[in-house]
Amino acid sequence: MASDPKFVKAVPTTKQRIKRVSGDFLWVNYQDDKSQNRESVRSKQSFVRTRHHRLQREKKSLQSKLIATPASKCRPSSSTTGVVGESTCGRYDLSSNQDDDDHFPEQSVIMPSVQVGVLDGVPDLVIQTRQNPNVYFQHYHVYSARSCFPLCPSEMTFWFWRKVLDYPPLMQIKLSISASHRAAILRASGAPALVVQKPMQDTLRLRLGMIKAIQDIFRDESKLYTESTAFAISHLIVSEGFDANKEAVEAHMNGMIKIIALTGGLNNLDGGTLSMIYSCVFLHGMIQERPPAIPMCAKFENRVLEQSTIIKASNNTMKTKASTLGARFFNAPWSNQIQPRFKALISWYQQLVSYYENLGTISAEPMSVENDCLLYLTHRLLSLPYEISLTPFEEIVRLSILVYSSIRVWSLYGMPCLEVLVGTLRKSLCKSYRTLQSTNSDLLFWILFVGSLASRGMECHSWFLAHLVDVADQLSLEGWGSAISVLQGFLFVCRSADEPAKELWNFTLRGGSMTGLGVVTTPVHNDMVIR
Repeated sequence: MASDPKFVKAVPTTKQRIKRVSGDFLWVNYQDDKSQNRESVRSKQSFVRTRHHRLQREKKSLQSKLIATPASKCRPSSSTTGVVGESTCGRYDLSSNQDDDDHFPEQSVIMPSVQVGVLDGVPDLVIQTRQNPNVYFQHYHVYSARSCFPLCPSEMTFWFWRKVLDYPPLMQIKLSISASHRAAILRASGAPALVVQKPMQDTLRLRLGMIKAIQDIFRDESKLYTESTAFAISHLIVSEGFDANKEAVEAHMNGMIKIIALTGGLNNLDGGTLSMIYSCVFLHGMIQERPPAIPMCAKFENRVLEQSTIIKASNNTMKTKASTLGARFFNAPWSNQIQPRFKALISWYQQLVSYYENLGTISAEPMSVENDCLLYLTHRLLSLPYEISLTPFEEIVRLSILVYSSIRVWSLYGMPCLEVLVGTLRKSLCKSYRTLQSTNSDLLFWILFVGSLASRGMECHSWFLAHLVDVADQLSLEGWGSAISVLQGFLFVCRSADEPAKELWNFTLRGGSMTGLGVVTTPVHNDMVIR
């Protein structure tokens, strides 16, 4: 006989209380996270307030350390390669310049990227990392996103986070890109090997996690030949491309091309997926020195030509910071050596640089099509030598524009992929240096200045700097103003806080002495630059 219900003790129905955890993360039961749950609301508000005050204290402590601790010093090799020498463009063993690795102030290399009020984005990351993964999340949010999407970081980043909800392993590859970026900046600044080792090991761990996730997809034929798979592989290629991992990039690029073909071709893909694919094409072309592995599709090209402010004629009325920007490519005595098709491409780059440098005066957030325009022009520049026959002079100009956009727009300072491109530029310069010095000295000054900015932390930096000093003497340039007047005739705009460029010029005036350089972040465009 069943017992009377009144003798049965009622089971409590109160909801599970949220566990408070001290530290960087707040664990929340999403199934129980309702707006009417007062306990949940109070817990989250308390967590945000506590973390806000802690970050404020850490920020003040960090600022005091930055003031008290001198920047690390980085010294070039005493020997300077001759004009005709073509040694490899490798890196210095910068860590050997340190007296004591334990005394290296890592915070003095990368400016604090943790923003007050920004909640942790990766509390459930499966991969074990040596550093708090939130460090990489914040680094990506503040810096790396601008290297991936320089003309519309906010829109593309939010679009990506929505993709992460459908495929969480994508978070690992984004953090891998961030860790690689952080390691490159540390290495270029002269950080000891042990300091660089942490983010480098985390880069490999996170990337391996993504590779395993993609391998799981390959076991399911229903998911293999889909757009989401191509999208995931494209992020892996970007991560490997930044590190100039040529073999891995080539293998994964070939696999992605096959998947794209079996999904119906490029024109059937989403615009965001196409943007990631052409980012892969850019990095592949940069490190492999080959024509673009994937042709420009009509869907992507038409969107850029029809919607981009950079391309449309209305851009001509935009207020520019330098009315003479790039004028020397069209009015200099040597400008007739540049073919009309190449000149048209340079003209578009003029508009792109002008647009980018005026982002601070634009009230509305740039649309993603502007970033697609950058990818489109880069694709055209990579394709150019395989479409028309370029002279050695034109090839040097083409490579110089690629280097300029890589550091002043993409902000790829310190990345291994940039090292490959700078090395290619140096080899081309070695073959034509004497001719350029005698007939195109102002152009040569711009090329060497851009090369000197881009090559910091590389073995070939002393080569660029030594020849920059020679050409500056040849042009009788005595002050920063006179140098700017020459640089602005090409693709260069002096920014209001362009301290790295100014300091490079000051070192040039002192005959190339580079003692005391480190890495800082300029407030304009959040560039990671050498100082």
